[in-house]
Order: sequence, then structure tokens, then C-alpha cells
Amino acid sequence: MANGRTRAAAAMLAVAAAAFGPGATAAAAAQDGITGAARIAPVETAIGAYLAGRTADRTNDLTAAATYYAQALSADPENPQLLATAFRAALRAGEVDRAVPMARRLDSIELDGMAQAVLLTADIASGKFKDALATAASVERAGLAAFVMPLVEAWARAGSGDTEGAVTALSPLADNPAFSGLASAHEGMIREVAGDLAGARSAYERALVEGEPLRLAQALGSLYRRSGDLDAARALYRDDDGSDPENLLLQAALADLEAGVEPRPLVADAVEGTAESFYQVGSILEREGAIDLALVYARLALHLRPDFPLGQMLLGDILIAMDRPGEALAVFEAIDDASPVAWPAGLQEADALADLDRYEEAAVRLEGLAEQRPARSEALIRLGDLHRVEGVFEASVEAYDRAYERAPDVLDEDWTFLYRRGIALERAGLWARAERDLTRAIALEPDHAHLLNYLGYSWIDRGENLAEGEELILKAVELAPDDGYIVDSLGWAYYRTGRLEEAVEALERAVALRPEDPTINDHLGDAYWMVDRRTEARFQWRRALRMAERDEPEMILDIERKLADGLVDPGILEGPLTATDQAAPESAVEAE
Repeated sequence: MANGRTRAAAAMLAVAAAAFGPGATAAAAAQDGITGAARIAPVETAIGAYLAGRTADRTNDLTAAATYYAQALSADPENPQLLATAFRAALRAGEVDRAVPMARRLDSIELDGMAQAVLLTADIASGKFKDALATAASVERAGLAAFVMPLVEAWARAGSGDTEGAVTALSPLADNPAFSGLASAHEGMIREVAGDLAGARSAYERALVEGEPLRLAQALGSLYRRSGDLDAARALYRDDDGSDPENLLLQAALADLEAGVEPRPLVADAVEGTAESFYQVGSILEREGAIDLALVYARLALHLRPDFPLGQMLLGDILIAMDRPGEALAVFEAIDDASPVAWPAGLQEADALADLDRYEEAAVRLEGLAEQRPARSEALIRLGDLHRVEGVFEASVEAYDRAYERAPDVLDEDWTFLYRRGIALERAGLWARAERDLTRAIALEPDHAHLLNYLGYSWIDRGENLAEGEELILKAVELAPDDGYIVDSLGWAYYRTGRLEEAVEALERAVALRPEDPTINDHLGDAYWMVDRRTEARFQWRRALRMAERDEPEMILDIERKLADGLVDPGILEGPLTATDQAAPESAVEAE
């Protein structure tokens, strides 16, 4: 099923930039970690409100940006540039009702594709399908509109009762191999709304062959059930390995089928059909990293259909990508607990809580989700990740082990799981198990630079398998030559095996790549000391000490000892030490 979706995504992304300009395909990035609802302070002047809006925009504080720009616009209502800015801010914040009058003004000033999309949404939400068709006729079918407008026009015609005209409106998509599956899926929904179940079934089955994804399986399965073809519905629902948490939708549908629950169609009318169109557009854009555009279409979908769990999931995911976990958390929490997507939404809630530094709450949430679905491992894997990131390695190992017990065959072939559990095991002091996991992970994924580096560095640092460890690190450097952490590992391998000049060269480069890392600076200090560059060694140790976190007491104590007494225990594994390689006597330390 993935091929059709991939083709559609690639084709649509190629035209996405037309809607918001050249930067539309780049994900919006927040400038800081502000989260939660904004405290919007009153602003005295128009210029102050505008500047406050720009500041809020830069941090993706969507509500504040919309409010401040609206304040500025009220003081300068004839400024077309400010009007456009305030309109987009209102739309990004989900304030579609506020955006509609701005869209009418913009559309009278200039042809603004996003303003026309908002006007279409407003007309369709009000059931004014003929007005929507008139607006659609004025839209230039270029850029993203070439993809979106056939869907919107088709549903506007469907809302007007013109089923065949609606299907004809989909022709530009049906004639494009990248979008033919999507066109067939929407033809099926349109015919189903019109009561033509046989025509809907034919269109859905054609779309399934052309490669449409999960939503089509829901639509077709519902139609099979309402047509009495329960065996076909069962076969469709069971054609799924269950690995994706969102595919719980199909598992829930299968459970409802066996319980005799009457299904509803995927969309009930033209308004929901348009919301479905906007949701699908937003989903493709979100997957391809066009976050600003995806946000707009998610907002439009939810304006038309507020109780739309998949639309809420999409919006929450977008807000997470924009570094707005507080707002995302509110969206996920609003999803109906009875919805099949409530469980995957819970996983996202936990991620949002972790992003908000609410570690204990996130852990409790994940434990609850693990209890809800005792056959699934995702919640426990995320719990292991959460504990590992927080540095609670014993709890991390315990969570990972519980996850493994639930799905040993799957996780034993998942190198990412083995890598993460291997890190937790190593940090928890369970080296024998860590070594097994990391070795197995490399067997499954032999060309991942950081994985190779982790095992190689661990071996070198422990004084084990020196040749094999160096080989892994050299391969990692070849794969990621500008990664400071990996170059540091190579320098440390040289140091530990007595090749001090090579160590200095590599560690100097590592520090240049990662000047802010205390461990790398500390390593370079050790190497300088061993080649009699004692003043430079002390300089690097002092830098490392300043950078060390307060929760790294062992590193801090070790550096303080070296600054006081010199490098007493060089830790070199091979090669004789000369007299000058020994730690300087106390009198020499004082003389420096």
C-alpha cells in the first residue's frame, strides 16, 4: 500500500512551496522551549503589538502571535501587508472564524490562495455549496491548488447533489498516476454519500489496487460490513501485521465487526468529505516536513469536523514538531477516550509531558498505557527511553526487558531497540548483557556510525578487544568524519594504546568539532599532559570543569584531582612510558 502514498507525497511536495513561498517545505523551528498557553500581556501601541507578534511568531507561540497581530491590524486596518500577516497568524492558531473576514478583504485586494481556501471552508461549513463552487472556479489551479482544488470542488458538487459532476471534478487527479488512488478513494466516498454503494465499492477496490493506505481500509471495510459481506471485511482488517500503533483502528474495527456493532461510513456528508480531504493533504505535507502548510490544513479539517480524532492526532504531531508540547498535550488530551486512536494519542501525550520536563507524569502515563494493552510493547519501549534520557538506567533496563518479554521475536530483530537497551545496560553496569545487545545490533545494522562508535569506544575504554574496537571506530569515522564525538573516540583509542601524537591530533580536531563538550576537552587535556604540554593540559581541564554539569560529580572530582596533582594514572593500556610521561612531582606542579 505504501507505493501509491509515496508517489503522491513526492508529487505534492514538489508543488507545495507555492502556497507559503520558498520556505514552505521546511519544518518550522521554535527559537526556544516556551511551552503551554501563552500569557498575552496588553500592548500599548500598534508598533509594540506588531513587534510582540513577530517575537511570538519566532517561537511558534501561535495564539499570542494571532492576538498581537490582530491588535496591530486594528490600529492600521488599511495596511495590506499587515492584513496578510494577521490573517496567516489567525489561521495558524486555528482561529478560522477570525480569519474569514480577513480572507474576504485579502481576496478583494489580491488573489491569495490561502484566503480562497479559507473562504471555501467557510462556505462548505455553512452548507453554501454553490457559493463554494463559484469561489473554486476563480482559483488558479497552480502549485498546491492543482492538487487541493479538485478535491474541494468535487465535494462542493457532491454537496449540491451533483454526484457525476463531483466524480468528473476529480479527473485531474485521476489522470495523474501519483494521485489516481486518492481520486478513486474520494470517488468511493462521494458515491457512498450519494447512496450508490455498488459504485462506491468498485471505486474503493480500484483505489486499493492503486495503493491507498489505512484510511481506505477503514472506508472499504465499513462498506463491506454494511453490505453484509463480513468475510471480505474480516480479510481486509486482518491484512495487517499490527506493528503500527495507528493500525489499532483496524483492530478496533475487527472487534466491532465480531461484536455486531453497526459501522458508520468514513464520511457522512460533503462537509466531512472536505475535512477528510484537508486531513489527507495535511498528513502528506507533515510527513514530508512542510510543517507550516500541514498546520493550516489540519486547522481547516478540524474547523469543518471538530470531533475528528485523526485530525486531532495530526494537529498534535505538528505542534510537537513545532516545539509546542503544551499545546500538543491539550490537543491529545481532548481526543475521545472511546476512539481507537486514544491509545496512540496517549503515547504522544507521554512524549509531550516528557518535553515539558514532567518526567514522573510521563512515566505514570506510559505505565497505564502498558497495562491497557498487555500484548503491545510500544509503551514500555517509550518508558525505557524516558528513563534512559533521564539517566535512571536501572529502571530503563527493567522497562526494556518487560517490552522484550512481550515481543521477543520482533525486538530481537530490531537493531534500534537493541542499541537503546545496550546503552542502558552499559550505563547500569551490566556490561555482559550490553555487549550482547550492541554486538547483535551491529550484526543487524553494520553501517550505523554511532552504534559502531558506542561499542568500539566501550571496548577501548574498558581495555577489551582493542583491535576490534579500533576497527569499529575507524569505520564510524569513515561514515561520519565530521562528528566530534566519533572523532573523539578515535583520539581516545590512540591515547589508550599509547599513540600519543596521533591522539593529540585527533582530539584537537574533535574539540574543534565539539568545543562545548566537557569529556572531549578532558580527553585532550590528558593527551597534552602525556606529551609534556602541561600548560595546555591544565587549560583544557579547566575548560572541561567549567562545562561539566553538576550532575557529573565523578568527572568534576577527577578533573579537580588532575588540576591539583597532575595526571597520576594515565590509563594507557599498551606501550612503555618514558620518564617524562610520568606525573610531575608536586614541586614541578607548583612551579608551573
